[in-house]
Amino acid sequence: MTFTLLTWDLLRASAIFGGFLLLALLVRLLWMRLVGSRLERTGMGLDDSVVLAVRGLVTWGLVLLGFYCALASLRAAQANPRTIDILGRILAIAWVLLAIWTLLRGFTAVMRWFVQHAARRSHGARDVTYQSHLIGKTVHVVVIAVGLLYILRLAGVDISPLLASGAIGGLAVALALQDTLTNLFAGIYLTIDRPARVGDFIRLETGQEGYVEDIGWRHTVVRVPTNNVVVIPNTKLSQAVITNYSLPRRDMVLSVDCGVGYDSDLDYVESVTLDVARSVQQDTEGADRQIEPAVRWKEFADSAITFTVVLRVNEFQAQHAVRSAFMKALHRRFQKEGIEIPFPMRTVLLKKEVAVPVRVGHERNAIQAERPRESPVGLAAPDNREAA
Repeated sequence: MTFTLLTWDLLRASAIFGGFLLLALLVRLLWMRLVGSRLERTGMGLDDSVVLAVRGLVTWGLVLLGFYCALASLRAAQANPRTIDILGRILAIAWVLLAIWTLLRGFTAVMRWFVQHAARRSHGARDVTYQSHLIGKTVHVVVIAVGLLYILRLAGVDISPLLASGAIGGLAVALALQDTLTNLFAGIYLTIDRPARVGDFIRLETGQEGYVEDIGWRHTVVRVPTNNVVVIPNTKLSQAVITNYSLPRRDMVLSVDCGVGYDSDLDYVESVTLDVARSVQQDTEGADRQIEPAVRWKEFADSAITFTVVLRVNEFQAQHAVRSAFMKALHRRFQKEGIEIPFPMRTVLLKKEVAVPVRVGHERNAIQAERPRESPVGLAAPDNREAA
């Protein structure tokens, strides 16, 4: 009789577990058709990542629930309430572990999709990869830490001392690593707000300029034009005034000032200048060949009529080569055409010095004023300075 009851218990438990396995199999087969087809309408491209992660959570959750129900249906387990309680705790811990695994898997898939999507829109994926790595590591640590604390609570462990000691330890670590944490959060701000990206050419308010090579957890590396690197703490970079020559576009306007003499034919000068500018933009590496140059007259200066030639280059560093090529070509062409580029001159007029006539009477009075005064008896008055 006992053997028969045990057999029926095992058969019932197997049937319950088999039913849940069959349900999990059906969910696995129909999940992509029922849920995936609706998510495809959003056009986000996350179907193969998020949908699969959620499907794994549902299917394995059904398997765990079936295993619990099968064991709980046994007469031996029902006769001992302690056993049911232990099975419930084990199921809850398994569910938490499964949820942590699913959440991390889905978050990794979302970050991978974000990197690919952002790399297609930006000029490079290096800075985007760093952002995803930093955010991903932070989220992984937080999720695992919270999950482990919850598992300990489900297991019956009092986590209040752990939370208190963790808070005290976190405060001590925060005080000890204040500078490091400040730079860390400043780096997070730089990667989220993105005032400068890896590969951008920037100039700081201190005059330092160069290409951003790397944005790390603590500092940012900038390669200056001399091919050296400048290491800047993220805190100072986040507070600095930054001129980014790669935003919103990498190409930029190049202005070159010049001047010609007052007797020049301005229409002819403009025609010659535009001819030289077009030639330089077509033949010089780094110049934008699709933009038409322009000449803008500025003012009647002291020694010349000045004007500005507007060119365009593909990036900031190309402006030096384009400017140099244009100035040499324009100088040669002006010399060939006889157009004068005057240098600053200043004419100084000096007035002749005019003598002022002096009348005789005034001269006699001046001489008498210089003579010493005489005393009433005809003697010269003593010198007061010697008497003193």
